[in-house]
Amino acid sequence: MRRKILGVIPARLGSERLARKPLQLLGGRPLIEVVWRRVAAFNAVDALIVATDSEEIAEVCRSAGASVELTSPAHRSGTERVAEVAQRHSDFAVVVNIQGDEPFVADTHIRASVQLVLDGWEIGTPATPITELAAWRDPAVVKVVRGDDGRALYFSRAPIPYQRDGDPSDAALQSTAYLRHIGVYAYARDALLRYVRLPESELERIEKLEQLRALAAGMRIAIAVTDQLAIGVDTPEDLASAEARLRA
Repeated sequence: MRRKILGVIPARLGSERLARKPLQLLGGRPLIEVVWRRVAAFNAVDALIVATDSEEIAEVCRSAGASVELTSPAHRSGTERVAEVAQRHSDFAVVVNIQGDEPFVADTHIRASVQLVLDGWEIGTPATPITELAAWRDPAVVKVVRGDDGRALYFSRAPIPYQRDGDPSDAALQSTAYLRHIGVYAYARDALLRYVRLPESELERIEKLEQLRALAAGMRIAIAVTDQLAIGVDTPEDLASAEARLRA
């Protein structure tokens, strides 16, 4: 029996570095609408829902034709928002968290992550070769190291894996040893509901990386390597860069 896939795009108005981020215009449309339209065009999920605690965001999305569900304002993360929606839809075996600030998310990111879950992993998420030394050093770029079986060993803002004898070469940065994480997560439904019940972990607090909670608890995350990069929008500078990329 085919397992149904639910895509959820969490969105909230509050943002530390870019005020009212989901409603900022990109290509003349609100950012959240741009993301929803892009993901909807992929047909990679059986249902796609925008999850928000903001009636203003909800109205914008409904006007564009999106399915919207209002969620609790008490959630500390987009993952908790996604889980609330997943609990209402028990007929979906796989749930995909597609972040609302990723206007260049690719069809491959979603499908490859979902396939990992269908293959038996608890969580699937994509990554791409980091390619640039500046990105490897940048704490805003999340790096991931994986095992021979594709399992995520660690996520970090630090430059990992660290090369003792000097900086990695350009060729090394093009390899799968140096990976940049992309913020799409596919979950087996039970794994998602288990994850949001876990307490915050010490590693998560130190790195400010939510996925470390799952690793610290022994959950199995697999990495799908892709050659397609998705750059998120977190700052006014990111928004300007995204606008330039969209026009190009």
